[in-house]
Amino acid sequence: MKDTADNFVYLISCTRVKPMEGETLGELMRRSGSEVAEPCGGNGTCGKCRVKIRGVVTDCSERERLLLSDEEIEAGIRLACITPAKRGMVVSRADVEPQHMRILSGEECAAADNDGSKDEKVLFSIAVDIGTTTIVAYLVNKSCGAVIAVSSAMNPQVTFGADVISRIGYASEREDGLAVLQSRAVDAVNRLIFNLQRRASVSEDEITEVVVSANTTMEHLFAGVSPASIGRAPFTPQYNEFPTLTAAHMNLALSPETVVRLLPNISGFVGGDITAGIIYTGMTKSEKLSLLIDIGTNNEMVLGCKDFLLCCSAAAGPALEGAKISQGMCASEGAIDHIKKEPGGIYVSTIDNIPAVGICGSGLVDAITLLLEEHIIDNSGKFEKKLSPENALYERLDVGQRRFLLSKNSKRSIFITQKDIRELQLAKSAIATGIEIMLEEAGKRLEDIDMVFLAGAFGNYLNIENAMKTGILPQLPVEKIKSVGNSSGLGAIEFILHPEHWREARRVISSAKHIELATHREFPLKFVKNLSFYLS
Repeated sequence: MKDTADNFVYLISCTRVKPMEGETLGELMRRSGSEVAEPCGGNGTCGKCRVKIRGVVTDCSERERLLLSDEEIEAGIRLACITPAKRGMVVSRADVEPQHMRILSGEECAAADNDGSKDEKVLFSIAVDIGTTTIVAYLVNKSCGAVIAVSSAMNPQVTFGADVISRIGYASEREDGLAVLQSRAVDAVNRLIFNLQRRASVSEDEITEVVVSANTTMEHLFAGVSPASIGRAPFTPQYNEFPTLTAAHMNLALSPETVVRLLPNISGFVGGDITAGIIYTGMTKSEKLSLLIDIGTNNEMVLGCKDFLLCCSAAAGPALEGAKISQGMCASEGAIDHIKKEPGGIYVSTIDNIPAVGICGSGLVDAITLLLEEHIIDNSGKFEKKLSPENALYERLDVGQRRFLLSKNSKRSIFITQKDIRELQLAKSAIATGIEIMLEEAGKRLEDIDMVFLAGAFGNYLNIENAMKTGILPQLPVEKIKSVGNSSGLGAIEFILHPEHWREARRVISSAKHIELATHREFPLKFVKNLSFYLS
């Protein structure tokens, strides 16, 4: 067959690509380097991989009809993950892609600049925080104990699913899945290493060590070890503590003998990033009871002090990072990040102060707090059947479609739907139930907690009072809640500057008791109870 124009799929902003037999648009775009995120792992359930098709437009599938409006279908909008790639298609992204995501790197802790006068004998280390959504790398001058450069990026594995379960599935079910995911992570880290070297004028020979902090699945994928056993009962990882590796073994763009060390994991779903957080916050040094909550794509919690540590994980993060919200998105430009009531209506702020294109986790929490306080939804989370016309928010409630208008501009309207509220209820109940069960296992009460350490980007930008009103955080005095930023990355830096922490970390993973919430006898009843809101 001749390579005529009709034999290709045209990707706007990329190139023309000849489709392969049985290939979806998502697979074709990934192969061509013009990837579109598939947070659900390509299962056609999240509706985030919208593309606009002209030319040859396929019929809309039943799954797409559940996620797309009639207007979108008529306009040629389809889901890349399930739409067959056909010759003659002209494909563009349905939405403008965010150019800048708000990544919590911890740059505020970079205490020194490299002024070019460094001693040639000074040696450097790199700390890397591999999150499910983002990756952050820090260049550390060990001589003066300072971070001299920081670089961050999205984790390119997000194309294969927003959560670790999706990626475990991809790595386990495809012959090349593990190799693909590992290469994506390694390539991303190499780009960050190059950025650090360029910014600080440091050569690869001067970097002697890389310390990696990540959740258990991310560490396995980065090391090229199958995470399949994490995805099935009893959820046991192949490694809690990885052997020391080298840059040559990992294909990192550093001197071959450069040491690569991964922080030890506590369990299949409580990883080295939480070990880093425990060490960074000093929980094991204190006689007072502390609670560490790391709300990210995954949610992990640790309760303890110098005498004991209890930990658990709860599937709360995807909703709070936008993956399961109808118009949800990550914390990037155009995302609604804060909402509050004002005379005659509501005030909505967006990241970078541009017209709203969606809503991120902190905005979702504010929105649902507003709906509760204004009695637009009841304690069960249901929309009221009608509002009094005297209510300033009366016209924003669409009773028929069970949604509430947050923002409207010339391009789009942003709504909170009944399903969005349910997703937040699932997330907040998982967190609340985990905390409740850990307290009972420890024989403690909520009032016994002296300090709550809130880790991760979501926690850093969250309105604490609203998070307590919705039940995402326990109801304690605000002064007991402390945001600690990117404790995973900052903890990895601590391991570089204080090697004795490795010995402490081994004690942590050997003594910490992991509670498997999914099989805990009291989890189902407590989870159902905690679905309700308790705002009067």
